[in-house]
Amino acid sequence: MKNKAINVLLIEDNPDDILLLQDILVQANGSSPKFRFHYAHRLDEGLEQLKKKEVDLIVLDLSLPDCLGMETLVSLQTGSRHIPIVVLTAVNDQERALEAVRRGAQDYLVKGQMNSYMFVRAALHAIERSKIRVKLDQVTQELRTANERLERLVQLDPLTELLNRRGLQDALSREIQRAHREESDLLALILDLDDFKQVNDTLGHAVGDVVLKEISEKLKLSVRVTDYVARIGGDEFLILMPQTRLAEGVRVAEKIRRVVSGTLISLSLDTHFKITASLGLVAVSPDIVSIDELLARTHVVLYRSKDGGKNRLSCEYGDKAEAPGEGTSLENILAALRREQSYRVLKQPIFRLQNMQKVGYEFLSRFSLPGMEMPDDFFRVCLENNILTLVDRQCLKNSIQVGSALPKSYRRHFNLFPSTLIDIPVRNLIEPFQTAHDVENCCIEISEQQIIGDPSYLTDAVKNFKDAGILVAIDDVGFGRSCLESLILLEPDVVKIDKKWVNGVSKNKWCLRSLRRVLKVTGALRVEVIAEGIETREDMEVLKSLGVEYGQGYFLGRPF
Repeated sequence: MKNKAINVLLIEDNPDDILLLQDILVQANGSSPKFRFHYAHRLDEGLEQLKKKEVDLIVLDLSLPDCLGMETLVSLQTGSRHIPIVVLTAVNDQERALEAVRRGAQDYLVKGQMNSYMFVRAALHAIERSKIRVKLDQVTQELRTANERLERLVQLDPLTELLNRRGLQDALSREIQRAHREESDLLALILDLDDFKQVNDTLGHAVGDVVLKEISEKLKLSVRVTDYVARIGGDEFLILMPQTRLAEGVRVAEKIRRVVSGTLISLSLDTHFKITASLGLVAVSPDIVSIDELLARTHVVLYRSKDGGKNRLSCEYGDKAEAPGEGTSLENILAALRREQSYRVLKQPIFRLQNMQKVGYEFLSRFSLPGMEMPDDFFRVCLENNILTLVDRQCLKNSIQVGSALPKSYRRHFNLFPSTLIDIPVRNLIEPFQTAHDVENCCIEISEQQIIGDPSYLTDAVKNFKDAGILVAIDDVGFGRSCLESLILLEPDVVKIDKKWVNGVSKNKWCLRSLRRVLKVTGALRVEVIAEGIETREDMEVLKSLGVEYGQGYFLGRPF
């Protein structure tokens, strides 16, 4: 700027103010840099000059014949790209000038109170600040682009460049909402390469990677651009097909099966082999909100293709996929969720110990499937079959429905596995609570014994529940993997003392001493305490003497 004149566009309709600025210009041009003024009396004239002339700085009066106030500034910013603006204001109108600066003007000058030094300083500072802002905008855009690129990479499988589980989860959430909104069909096709382990074992993982890349390209070419193709692990792929009827999905699935089985992998002139795949096609219901739930559904159908001889397609036609009670334990569990005679929700009362007043209930899911009558056995089978999240969410919905029949004054406690809080978007877990009479009387219980490692991964989910007005309890606090971190980081509203600390506390001095220490911690955290597993009057009296306010157990009331 030192060797180049600065072109200033003055947009001002008052002749006296123009003369004043001309005098300042004469004084300012006695030093370097030089200023060259151009004039416009109206906003439309100024905008027209911006199209024809090179302008380094705009000096603007906010009150013009064709525009007034902040509208003048906004209109000029729209048409002036990144040219810095200095606002002219009267002595009694500096508040409006400050508002203009807040809205993007670089500076302001007060008419009648400026000289050449003040003008030059304001002009140069405005130009430099504008350059910095432009550079900052460029850097911000570069960072935004880089972040978007990194976000895409986070959602892609590095080997095949298909979606990974995270990318598929985002797509599933979007498409379920869309299918519900538009009342359209959403299909999921799972594909597992047959005997792929032999490829890795005999030819090596490098060859296996080549095969996976080749199959991935075939899959992408076989579906629409609106479909989602993901690699969900190993040699397993899943395709989401929005707005697709079942008959059309079957045709696409058969096409993919033929394409895969027709793929010839050549390693040399005389060494080549073929790959086949087993497929399972299901309709995605609105109840499915997580990838684990979707995989649990699709694996049931996929296993039918595997058991039927491989290189084939199996489909699920709504609830008619297979008769209840037939097939694997996985299918039995899914069918039992739909049959009242195999599944029921029990409730166990919670009492205020000092006056034996019933204050609420904990809701418990029970199954009558052979070998899975006990909750631990049942949920272990669910975990082994990778359907724990699906079953846990359905149990929550069933329990909330049963609990809605209680009087509003009763507290209602519902259990959730920590893994469910991770696998399912929290908004989908909170949604069933909207049917509750008083959501502030609802409480979710998270078992401390099932929290693995640092519990901070649950903090966002817990906060979302609290923001929705739902209480949070840490369950089973006591022996095992008990960790003070879960009480500090998760900041629960309620702590439930494990029955191992409670049962026999009237006779076990060590247990009594340890329980006192736990209660000191809960007292410092100012949380509500519920003792579980009260089975004798003697234990209950000890708990009352320790100041434990609430309790539940067989002595007070069995689940019913």
